[in-house]
Amino acid sequence: MQNFYNEPIRNFSKEENRSWIFPTIQKIRSGFPIFVPAIVNGVEIRNLAKQKHTNPAKKKEITTEYSLSDLSTLENAIRISKKHFYRWSELDPKERISILWNVGTMILEKRDELSALILLETGKTIPEAEADIVEAIDFCRYYAKEYEGICKGKRVDLPGEENFYTYKPKGIVGVIAPWNFPAAILTGMCAGPLVCGNAVLLKPAEQSSATALFLYRLFLKAGVPNEVFHFLPGKGEEIGAAIVKHPEVAVINFTGSREVGVSILEECAQIRSESRRIKRALCEMGGKNPIIVDGDADLDLAVEGALHSAFGFQGQKCSALSRLILLDSCYETFKTRFLEAVSSLKIDSPEILSAKIGPVITEESRQRLETILTKHKDKILFQADLSEDLKSMGHYVPPTVFEEKDWNSELATKEFFGPLVALFRVKTFDEAIEKANDSEYALTAGVYSRNPEHIEKAKRRIEAGNLYINRAITGAVVERQPFGGYKLSGVGAKAGGPDYLKSFLEPITITENTMRRGFTAELIQ
Repeated sequence: MQNFYNEPIRNFSKEENRSWIFPTIQKIRSGFPIFVPAIVNGVEIRNLAKQKHTNPAKKKEITTEYSLSDLSTLENAIRISKKHFYRWSELDPKERISILWNVGTMILEKRDELSALILLETGKTIPEAEADIVEAIDFCRYYAKEYEGICKGKRVDLPGEENFYTYKPKGIVGVIAPWNFPAAILTGMCAGPLVCGNAVLLKPAEQSSATALFLYRLFLKAGVPNEVFHFLPGKGEEIGAAIVKHPEVAVINFTGSREVGVSILEECAQIRSESRRIKRALCEMGGKNPIIVDGDADLDLAVEGALHSAFGFQGQKCSALSRLILLDSCYETFKTRFLEAVSSLKIDSPEILSAKIGPVITEESRQRLETILTKHKDKILFQADLSEDLKSMGHYVPPTVFEEKDWNSELATKEFFGPLVALFRVKTFDEAIEKANDSEYALTAGVYSRNPEHIEKAKRRIEAGNLYINRAITGAVVERQPFGGYKLSGVGAKAGGPDYLKSFLEPITITENTMRRGFTAELIQ
């Protein structure tokens, strides 16, 4: 087993790192629409109802026709998983570890095709897609290395007595993955339970099902048995809900909206007559993330970090900046510089490497965000211009900066999941922390300051699962910055951290009295 290391992101200012982009995009495009079947036990089920997904940047281009998995498909997947569970769970852990490391290697080998597919299916730029894929590789390597330590267990032996503390896989894990990190989050959500010896039912997001299918096939090619890893595309409210409710599913691993996450937690808390376990749920559910800019902050650094945090992938990240809390002494200066920076962002097709702002994921998302813009139009401080061509071509929403004084406004409280950010003014650093914490969420937060006392106070008091000092608040790196929040941002161990794998394992204590009296007849013979 190799030592864990983070895969570096390529430098796209170099010609050799970008010459592949256009031909690879055209190659992927030539295969549209990509048919996405349900797959159970390695067999494609092609006769299910289907729905279409279109390119967010070219809404007339159908990228995917994905199948709608039904209850009989789910029941078959669970039956087969139960039948073959022990063959996978009792496999030498070294073999599962090796398979997972190989998945990461295969993703690396296919990152050009994956980047192009992610771009066309979700509207990510190439640099954003590259970062997504690199994180997927890191998850495979990291969880492989972490499980190598966990699977050894711990012994406490005495004369005449052996005590072994170890772990067993929980059983069948339902993975309900999001579209906004279609490579990284999906890969991590599957890799963790699989390396621990669980069976996995993968329900990909409808908007990124082709990317999910690509990755799923790499898992199988690397050696994951198709009897314990099944692919169930479809609607979250249909097949996703059925996975959550099924009594044979031991764990739900979910990333998505707060509304759905809370409903999953409520369902898992129900103990019914057919229940034989308390179902565990890991739910990552978003945030309303603040950055505090102190009066003595490096404003050039703060503007750059805020710009990246608010508008990377059009703000469609649970970690994205939504509330900019500025000290009164730097408010006007920061505001001027920030608005200049936002106005410089290039809005264009993600196929253009220099584009910084692309489309949002669907027409529904565009309409939802346009409603917010209309509702709060009197609070708009700056809004970028969109060309008529972009408006007619794809799901584009203009980057928008609000100025707000009402801390009870939805601009201060509601997650928007789009390229929108609001400025707030405070008089003191203590007030800034108080307002940052005045939220139902606690996912990411940031502070820009040169004051050591203020920085230490922020470390002690700010409520966030991931707190960043003098840097952007998005882009957590596996192992370095395990990711996840608390309050209504979610429950469960942090992804990419040392506690994550134990979410899919049952701790077991085995004690044996070794002071035997006599031997069995079979042994004597």
